[in-house]
Amino acid sequence: MKNTFITTILSALALLSLNTATAKTYTIVVDKDSTPEQAANTIVRHMLTEMGNQALEQRAAKGNKEAMLELGKRIATRDYLPDDQKLACSCLKMAAETGDATALFEMGRFAIYGFGMDKNPAEAAEWFRKAGEAGNSEGWRLLGTMTYNGMGIKADTQKAIEYWQKAADAGNGWAHNDLGQCYFRGDGVPRDWTKAIQLWSKGAELGDAGAQFNLAVCYLNGEEVKQDKATARKWFEAAAEQGHEGAVRALYQMDGEEK
Repeated sequence: MKNTFITTILSALALLSLNTATAKTYTIVVDKDSTPEQAANTIVRHMLTEMGNQALEQRAAKGNKEAMLELGKRIATRDYLPDDQKLACSCLKMAAETGDATALFEMGRFAIYGFGMDKNPAEAAEWFRKAGEAGNSEGWRLLGTMTYNGMGIKADTQKAIEYWQKAADAGNGWAHNDLGQCYFRGDGVPRDWTKAIQLWSKGAELGDAGAQFNLAVCYLNGEEVKQDKATARKWFEAAAEQGHEGAVRALYQMDGEEK
């Protein structure tokens, strides 16, 4: 067993030495219950994958169109991101121009953060629009947020609601929360708490922490629903598991009151 483990590790080190020109530090997660052989295989698989990605990156950097397109697809799915930001942007844009919804959305993010390009909110909004039209609900959702806030595009609450509705219709939980907020406040639509709770309920079921928190508050306070602290706790806990700070504080307060 030990000899097999050592041989595999030595093989991995030998492979690594082939690519020392672009040496990087990686964190490889290995199951604690893995045998030495399984751990070694995990390391080797990871290294082979990284070497394959770097070889693809080198070909893309030389202008190989097939390599650029393949690298762009990997960047879109966040499987690999080259250190060369401009190369990453060029490859991703090539993938986006094929109509790939994920690549279109990621181009929007690149434009927002100025990754490999100048920051350009107006361009980001257009990429998000294209992503939404290609079937990416988060594209519609972020376009709605940008439109609501007037970020790179003229502020227009009604338009924002239209985009959020498109995202919600596609099953986007975050958009359900956004729409629920509008109905709760009467922002761009007639105030309708029943509608808000319906939207938050759907968003909560879809896993959005914000919708889970808002729904929990309604049940905790008995707002337009019968007060139900058990249900409130259920949704606070679901939101807290996702790191929602308000939900964590609410649970701490509930625990204090119940002592």
